[in-house]
Amino acid sequence: MEMTKKGIMPTLKKMNLGEVQTWPVERSTSVSVSIGRIQREKKREGVRFRMKTRGLVIEVTRTA
Repeated sequence: MEMTKKGIMPTLKKMNLGEVQTWPVERSTSVSVSIGRIQREKKREGVRFRMKTRGLVIEVTRTA
């Protein structure tokens, strides 16, 4: 499975509630750190994400 490389921070910041984005499992550390940063930056707005590993893919869902 080949995926195009997309910026993590810009993609996460643009996500709407319920939207799902995927990244290769090799980028899991970067995705996790980026999620933490955005959640801290937007804490007052209540922005939250859920990250799941499904095989060789990381699925990130905006939950709030």
